[in-house]
Amino acid sequence: MQETGGMGDAMSSVPAPSPESERTVLALLEIVRFEALKRTVGYAAATGLLLVLAERVAQLPNCRSARGDRHYVEVTLACPQGADLHRELETMARTLGGPIDIDGYEFGLSVRMGAAEAHEDEDMASLFGRAERSLARANEQRKNIAIARPEDESAFASRLVLMRGLQHAIQDDQLELHYQPKIFARSGKTAALEALVRWNHPTEGMIPPDRFIGLAEETGDINKLTEWVIRRAIADQSRLLKLGHKLPIDVNISGVMIADPDFAWDTLMLFTAVQGEIGFEITETAMIADPVRALENLRTIADAGIKLAIDDYGSGFSSLAYLQQLPVSELKIDKIFISRLASGQRDPLLVRSTIELAHALEMKVTAEGVDSPEALALLQVMGCDLLQGFHLSRPLPFDRLVTYLETEGLRAEERLTNPIRDLRARLVRAG
Repeated sequence: MQETGGMGDAMSSVPAPSPESERTVLALLEIVRFEALKRTVGYAAATGLLLVLAERVAQLPNCRSARGDRHYVEVTLACPQGADLHRELETMARTLGGPIDIDGYEFGLSVRMGAAEAHEDEDMASLFGRAERSLARANEQRKNIAIARPEDESAFASRLVLMRGLQHAIQDDQLELHYQPKIFARSGKTAALEALVRWNHPTEGMIPPDRFIGLAEETGDINKLTEWVIRRAIADQSRLLKLGHKLPIDVNISGVMIADPDFAWDTLMLFTAVQGEIGFEITETAMIADPVRALENLRTIADAGIKLAIDDYGSGFSSLAYLQQLPVSELKIDKIFISRLASGQRDPLLVRSTIELAHALEMKVTAEGVDSPEALALLQVMGCDLLQGFHLSRPLPFDRLVTYLETEGLRAEERLTNPIRDLRARLVRAG
């Protein structure tokens, strides 16, 4: 692709603005939904758009260099000291707006930017990395502009520490499983367990999954991590059985794995080697990347007798009619709806209708995030099958899980036998 201003492929030094009153800024400009556009109009036309965009940028008075590559346009700017960088970039975005004609077709484009101001003595590789991470944040947050911040670098450094340690964590047994019970709404007895992985880092302490699951997906370690979880869950299930507790265990499966061509085969081979009553929970958005491949994998797994559940239902945009195509037997309603049951007006209607429709499709329904007796009582009245939440039990390490099943579980069962009575008693005491 064409470049202007002599940036070339050099990554050793940052071009310095001539006057001391200016500062150097690297901005990466990306066409929103560029990959989809490339599939629609073809590679040549799509990259032609980047070329035209680079030429437009090069005409700006504060542009020192501009280069288009296969993904975005790299721009080096000289911005006045003290000027509002966000406003400068907004002005540039407006200037770049307007239709672009490629081979007789007119395209109206939306541009997204990630930018970083050069530090003194910073090399180009470092500056580029900070701008690229800003662009990634703009995409994640669906913002038009994101500028590098000091806290981004500390977060990046923390991610590097986790990334380097994750493989060792899997190999060196730094991981552990906590189990959150799923309770029958009518009887209060424990129906199943959900396995939730935790990382007991030697220096960082206990790390929750939201800090390393995405990282495992990015680095390709998610398959090894999930295999570890399944094997440990089966081992713990066997230990529980010896103690007199026969309970299914559900494991969360990443959307990255569901679209993997080898996922179904690898899973069946694993379950041939280690026997256990393990089910899989998948989010409704897990099908987005490759719906056809994901559906094939899920059907293969379901045909082998592995129970499938849709997790966090309501957090995406899937309809129950769409979910009817999937070989799932359980629907888990997202906790955001359950948390507002006692205070909202629309949420009880949505939850009740979801339960009724799921039952019509022969699915069991689990309510996540049952954190109050009021929500518990309403869900029982609505006919919800299973309950899960802090009001009943938090996720527990294995030893505490055994204690819960033998003692605290009985008290949970007592709480569920007549929640309406308990709710009335609470209201009388409050009044």
